[in-house]
Amino acid sequence: MRRAALRSLRLLRSEAVEVTAVSEGLRASSAGVPGLHQAPRAQLSALTGPLGQRYSSAAVPVAKPAGAHDLSDEDYGLGLGGHTETHRKHHPPPTPAETGGPLAKYEAGLASGLYRPDPRQRLTIQMLQELYDDLQRAGTHHELANQPNRHKPRRRPSGLTIVDHVGEDAKPAAASTSGSSWFSSLFNSGNGNGSHGNGGSARGGALGRDAPGGGRSAADAPPAVRGLYMYGGVGCGKTMLMDVFVHTAPAHFRVLRTHFHDFMLEVHAALRKHSREADPLLAVADGIAARCRVLALDELFVTDVADAMILNRLFGRLWERGVVLVATSNRQPDDLYKGGLQRNLFMPFIHRLKTQCRAHDMASGTDYRRLAQHQRGLYFVQPTPAAAVASGATAATPCAETAAAATAEEELAARFRELTGDAAAGPARVEVAMGRHLDVPLAAGKACMFSFGELCGRPVAAADYLALTSAYHTLALRGVPVFGAANRSEAYRFVTLIDVLYEARTRLLVTAAAPPVDLFKNIITQFDAAKDPELAARPDVVVDDNLGFAKDRTISRLTEMQSLQYLLHHARQHEPALVLALEEAFSKKVKAAKFAGA
Repeated sequence: MRRAALRSLRLLRSEAVEVTAVSEGLRASSAGVPGLHQAPRAQLSALTGPLGQRYSSAAVPVAKPAGAHDLSDEDYGLGLGGHTETHRKHHPPPTPAETGGPLAKYEAGLASGLYRPDPRQRLTIQMLQELYDDLQRAGTHHELANQPNRHKPRRRPSGLTIVDHVGEDAKPAAASTSGSSWFSSLFNSGNGNGSHGNGGSARGGALGRDAPGGGRSAADAPPAVRGLYMYGGVGCGKTMLMDVFVHTAPAHFRVLRTHFHDFMLEVHAALRKHSREADPLLAVADGIAARCRVLALDELFVTDVADAMILNRLFGRLWERGVVLVATSNRQPDDLYKGGLQRNLFMPFIHRLKTQCRAHDMASGTDYRRLAQHQRGLYFVQPTPAAAVASGATAATPCAETAAAATAEEELAARFRELTGDAAAGPARVEVAMGRHLDVPLAAGKACMFSFGELCGRPVAAADYLALTSAYHTLALRGVPVFGAANRSEAYRFVTLIDVLYEARTRLLVTAAAPPVDLFKNIITQFDAAKDPELAARPDVVVDDNLGFAKDRTISRLTEMQSLQYLLHHARQHEPALVLALEEAFSKKVKAAKFAGA
């Protein structure tokens, strides 16, 4: 007892010193821009060390006080490195004029020509402004009536991958004597929150039980602040508008902005770390809730059964802790995980999602990514015999096909050399999570080159691609085929690869058998198959709803990744020396468009 008391006293003293250091850092950082508390990237990288670049909406560089207690990564809730993003990742620091919320920033963008007038986008930004105002009115620490015990305040600035250590008072109690386990509770999804067979928390919270007095269950109780779930077609501006909201959020919102792929990878890694606890899922959820107040997830799209089985309890716990969700998706809530295994166990998550978030259909027929045209060659079409036959070409063109393929390969190699300059080229190796590694056949500086088979024809996954984007900001990919029945698995990996590259703003050079819009022409949904049974009966056609929906996003992103706007984002994040030249080219493009429209 005495030893534990002394240890607690030392922790309290070190936290007091850290609070003083944080306050001084906030005052110093706010001298130039009122209300802005953001650490430079280099300082944050130095703080997080080998865990990678991690950011937080309220991150402030804090020097370790003398005598402060050392905490290893294992002392925090999550420990897997990844691409968790700061909510200002793709934006410059906000100005005082932007502190009025997302609507003011959006209107300023309209006035400057940065955004195109769009009625659906305006409606969406108004809904985000309402959420912003609700969070402001709720104050710094809004909470629900049945929120469990609070955690200790955070100990150092970090991202999702460094979640505060949960104290003994916040750890799940020992397993129930009834013999039920946390794993079996995943399938007891009547309310999604209970972990001990009876559907309730072992710590006295009213999780999943009827409210006092016999009212509605906690799962059906209206939230203190209702989030927003934006869904719609590709390229309609969902991610852009979410980033406007996140960028204008003040520090006390404690926004965590990340991609759904990254989020679930880190959740699964944290579950392995907490596997010896009575209920690892609650420990992980409590750690996330202690670290953020608003969770902004891009591209919420569930295809993995392991993800589907834990989402209900994970988010149920986050919502009980008062976390507000802002999410984008290509699917409406009722279509999430459609046709998936054990979907009946996933349905409570959909019900709770619609209670906790306003579901908003952007209903825009405009794909703004396709409006952008590339200025430099990044995508080279390399016809193959199979692609030529599919397109109706005659059999008397083998020489032309060979010449076109050779030209595409030569253009790709020349562009790669141009981008890498005098950097030495050769094979390399990238370390992946959990002790694995990925061999890189050709690397030069911050650029690498793979054949399609080397990167998508092997059993690799999002973790490998995340590690690759951590090491390189430019990827050259040779020989992307037209997808169909013969390479369905490779198509799934290619979709994941493009998602990861896009989120990391990685520059992509490609040789492919067809333009982006034709790569997935043999992938159709059940709705398409019902409309055209003849097409569905072809042996090279795949009827797959998940891939059929995902292909539109992939085509849209492949197109955008060739645009000048995307290259400008890439330069701002990875190659600042190119920003001025790209901004000049972008300015000329805007002026030419205005002149043409005059």
